[in-house]
Amino acid sequence: MDFSKDPGAAAYNEKSEMETYKAFITAMEKSKSKLQPPNNYSVLQGIRENQENGLKAKPPAINLMGSNQEKMSEALEWIQRIMTHQDQHIIENNHILYLGKKEHDILSWLQETSRVSISEVISPGKAVLEIKGAKADVIEVVMNIEEMLCEIQEEMARKKEQALWSLSGQRTTQQPKLQDEMKEKKFLRCLMPLTQEIYDKKKQFENCGLQVIKVEKIDNEVLMAAFQKKKKMMEERMPGKPVSQRLFQQVPQQFCEVVCRVGFQRVYSVPCDPKYGAGIYFTKNLKNLAYQDKKTSATNKPIYVFEAEVLTGSYCLGHQQAIVPPPLSPGVIDRHDSVVDNVSRPETFVIFSSVQAMPQYLWTCTQGPIRPQDYSSNPRNRGTFSSGSPVD
Repeated sequence: MDFSKDPGAAAYNEKSEMETYKAFITAMEKSKSKLQPPNNYSVLQGIRENQENGLKAKPPAINLMGSNQEKMSEALEWIQRIMTHQDQHIIENNHILYLGKKEHDILSWLQETSRVSISEVISPGKAVLEIKGAKADVIEVVMNIEEMLCEIQEEMARKKEQALWSLSGQRTTQQPKLQDEMKEKKFLRCLMPLTQEIYDKKKQFENCGLQVIKVEKIDNEVLMAAFQKKKKMMEERMPGKPVSQRLFQQVPQQFCEVVCRVGFQRVYSVPCDPKYGAGIYFTKNLKNLAYQDKKTSATNKPIYVFEAEVLTGSYCLGHQQAIVPPPLSPGVIDRHDSVVDNVSRPETFVIFSSVQAMPQYLWTCTQGPIRPQDYSSNPRNRGTFSSGSPVD
């Protein structure tokens, strides 16, 4: 029945809506008053009242809320790091290498207006900004710089995505009109069910001292098309010989998503000692990742390891000055496809083109103790699981 045709009902609805509107306005005013920062008098008055009542004033606090535990953990660590140092903060991010004139002008402006000093230190495979000054000024400047670096990272990722479309052989008219549409349609990252294959690989991680929390499958159509095109060329040049290997690379959490979007890049994961060349490093031995992480971070911190198919092709011994693989032989144009640490028994592989590696799985691990309920002893005990739940 339609009550709107009845005058009494219409009057009742209008009155009810007016009362609801007034109640809404009253509630908003109360909320607004709560959001207003207290003046000095009210703060002192509150402290006196607490002291009179025998209560201690509570210190300010930051509460983090979110659905992604890994991102929450990284955010907490970042906040703790920035709040711990009294008069200086160090930003280590290789996107610093891509700061242009506009960004350096911004750094100069921040240095002049915020009464801080900003030093830029560039070393092989490492770029650092060191900010010194009063704690409040340092925090404000750091947040501005981090935002600027995030914008540079996103701009670079968009350019890489466009380049991938060209390398994959896709027509320009097939490209999504919006970059967000490209990310949604061409990049999937889904949790894997615990098959026997995943269970066996999980045991390999555990035997190397890495406890698996979860594993995600990476599916990127455009990246795969570019990779397969490169793989086909390599197979035609090396008929009957294996051209690829399953290798691993550890990546900081902040770059995991962008690796899934545009593949492995040197800027996302740089070795502590790039002694085999200025390329993209992978390892065959998981123990190397576990050992390196044990030296540089806390045992309970999540470790993010990509398992990838890498086109190693023809390889030779690398050296620190290499920016491309050496020629197959002196005086020829054709070059090796990668370099290694040891030709007879290689464990470290270095490639110099991002399309030579395709991320397959992202393993989230830790070296700390894992709760017993997070794992079962047999893959048959459980099948699939939803986002955020552990791998058995």
